Amino acid sequence: MGRSWYAFWNNVLNVLPPHGRALDWRGAWAARHLKSAGKRLRISSLVNIYDPSNVSVGDHVYIGYGCYLGAGSITFEDEVVLGPFCAIAAGNHTKMDGSYRYGPYEHGEIHIGRGTWLGAHVTVTAGVTIGAGCLVAAGAVVTQDVPDGVTVGGVPAKIISEGP
Repeated sequence: MGRSWYAFWNNVLNVLPPHGRALDWRGAWAARHLKSAGKRLRISSLVNIYDPSNVSVGDHVYIGYGCYLGAGSITFEDEVVLGPFCAIAAGNHTKMDGSYRYGPYEHGEIHIGRGTWLGAHVTVTAGVTIGAGCLVAAGAVVTQDVPDGVTVGGVPAKIISEGP
């Protein structure tokens, strides 16, 4: 089943509430189309996974309301939590003849480590690895790799706290 059928049925499932059993139903539907999926993927309403065949998720991953997972390779290890309206953009537009409109699209990779929490409205750009056990503060834009166990925030994101 192609991307358009996935998108169609994903939209049908969006009429269900953004909580309760509907999280499991949307997760089970998406898991069938992802590159790989662990146990108990939970997905809230209005999540847009641009190319599910390039997304891998571990066990007990939660993807919050209104998130966007863009083109390119995206990996979430176990127990990753995405707050509402996160944008995980694993690709970039490039310029051609001084314009981004018709420049070729380049795909990148994003890797989010085990137990990491991305707060609301976080953006992660192509080529970024976020380590295990991190907290990414709401509204942050992550443009560079993040080591394990730190809290980052800001635009662009910088380390604001180390350790527990």
